[in-house]
Amino acid sequence: MDANSQPTTGTADSPQSTLHTTRRRVLAASGAVALSGLAGCTAIDGVLNRAADAALGTTSASPAGFYSGDPALWADQSDGERQHLPSGTTEVRYVPAGLRARGQRVDLDGWITSTTTGAQNHNSSRSNRTRLVWVPDLDGDGYDDAARTLATVLDMERALSIHLDSAIAAVDARSAAEATASLDSFVEAVTEVRGTLDRCGSEVCVTVREHADGRRDIGRSARDAVDAGEWEEAASSLREARGIVDGDLKLIGGDLDSDGDGLGDGTEALYAYLDGDGTIGERFVVSLPDARLPNDGPALADELTPRRVLDYLIGEQGSGRCGEIDGPVEIHRDLACRNLLTATLAEETEKRRHVFATAEEGSVVVTGACPAVEESRELLRVSVDGTVDAPTTLRSWGDERTQGGVAASATFVCPVLATPPDCPSPMPALLYVRRLRHDDQYLYAGGWLLDDGALYEDSATLLVADGPAVLAGVTQSDIENGGTDLEALAARRKRPGRAKYGDIVLRRAYDPDDDGDILPTNVRSACPAEGHSYWAVQSRAALADGGGDCDDQDPGIYPACVVTALDAPILHLVDADAASNDVKFKAGAELSKAVN
Repeated sequence: MDANSQPTTGTADSPQSTLHTTRRRVLAASGAVALSGLAGCTAIDGVLNRAADAALGTTSASPAGFYSGDPALWADQSDGERQHLPSGTTEVRYVPAGLRARGQRVDLDGWITSTTTGAQNHNSSRSNRTRLVWVPDLDGDGYDDAARTLATVLDMERALSIHLDSAIAAVDARSAAEATASLDSFVEAVTEVRGTLDRCGSEVCVTVREHADGRRDIGRSARDAVDAGEWEEAASSLREARGIVDGDLKLIGGDLDSDGDGLGDGTEALYAYLDGDGTIGERFVVSLPDARLPNDGPALADELTPRRVLDYLIGEQGSGRCGEIDGPVEIHRDLACRNLLTATLAEETEKRRHVFATAEEGSVVVTGACPAVEESRELLRVSVDGTVDAPTTLRSWGDERTQGGVAASATFVCPVLATPPDCPSPMPALLYVRRLRHDDQYLYAGGWLLDDGALYEDSATLLVADGPAVLAGVTQSDIENGGTDLEALAARRKRPGRAKYGDIVLRRAYDPDDDGDILPTNVRSACPAEGHSYWAVQSRAALADGGGDCDDQDPGIYPACVVTALDAPILHLVDADAASNDVKFKAGAELSKAVN
């Protein structure tokens, strides 16, 4: 058997047009395809017991997918500040799996549904500027380390400038406490700049590093002058520091953006990609049966830990030993070789981005964050009840919450680098995945979305959730007749109206007074009474000044956001054990038709 044989696949048209199915050839007999394309299927031991009744549980699975949203929202509703970005074409693939141990073997069904979200002129109608602090690794070999170091230093210098402005204002007001606090932050920031530049040997790095030593001494002198009540001397020192900081900002900015077009050198192609219809996100659901070999044999679900699932998502497609058997579980090459998504995802090894979450009364928002934010983490786990933590291990999905016949795990969220097809360079993104149990099957549901706050000032990607999972079992009859009431299933949520958005991505200016239902209760305020706003955590500079228009200096201006639901409703084909793969494929491609 050819380990490289291709899976059965197919697509359905996107919700932007009339839904119909474009079908490819489906192998009708499940026995003929049960091992097609499995990792390691060329070395199957003939003495293994392959009887399906060797399994405890079920060997059957059916497709599941995210609800694509209310058709009334699919159209571009852009008014210059608001735009709905529906998911595109739905692809359905048959991806069988297997269990083997101690002379026993069982073949299992498996399905993937996946969709993409297009950019639709992502740069258009923006008043916010690019950050100039994102430098891509164009060839994967550590492209221009000096430029990436300088990009980080630019963010530090902007924060340093804000601390300096605060110190100057406090000295002018003769406020010793405020001046001392601002100068402490200034000296600390200069020290951080100095340490970061030690890793860079370019001419600009060397110049700014030399200036850092002088600025640190000036800051300390100004602080001593404030302590002594010598305000004029303190003001004079700060004026000197201001000249140096402004010069360094100009020097670094010119080095990163040599043609002065507002885009960092090496990023022009990426922003041009986003200005078209390039991919900015994807969603997927993998359906596998809840099966275990008898006599305390291995269970498929126990083998698919968060660590293993993340390994199937992050890394070079088709690389390494992905086609080999890994323990008792045999996984289809589309999973084992990271072909689940159209984009290649890579770990953010340089840790330029973290994730940050706010949670209140069961409602959660997760966003990308600068690693300088103390509360940010490299990976977060968002529980169904709204609690957030940083797990110490990825060997378990943790506690599950069961309600309405659905057992839902926490959602794991981490920063990654995503490179969709035709994208000229990796882009910062947020990856999320959770596990759900329904109808004797395990569903692994997740996706990735562009981390907007890494690329644009006063912008943030918000991944939102607020309560019980909404997962509807739908029959073929439901699909034909639109017999599923999702809003009724979402009634347990505080804002059941959010269900109508499905997996739609909303790009808009953030308006806490908008009653569009996209944001959960308790997380609608851009300016929390305690802690950081979503925009303040995006960079060191934003952290220094509070981020966005959070102080309401101009009530008519709101920071931008890109919003989607971590807990978007999922539709799962049920009562289909006897259905052929042909029928399941067609139903899987049209699941969203089941919603009335």
